[in-house]
Amino acid sequence: MKTITQKMKFRESLIRYAAKYGVTKAAIRYNVNREYAYRWIRRYDGTLNLLEMDLL
Repeated sequence: MKTITQKMKFRESLIRYAAKYGVTKAAIRYNVNREYAYRWIRRYDGTLNLLEMDLL
């Protein structure tokens, strides 16, 4: 992976916000449902490699 895409940055910021303020507040702020937030929180391992995948 050479570049960081907007999707990856969005997902990372969602995860960081959820860790600080909770999933419900993060879902409201980023206009996604809680299931989407939980899905990416489960997949996140501290690196951006997994955030580029579109596994839905």
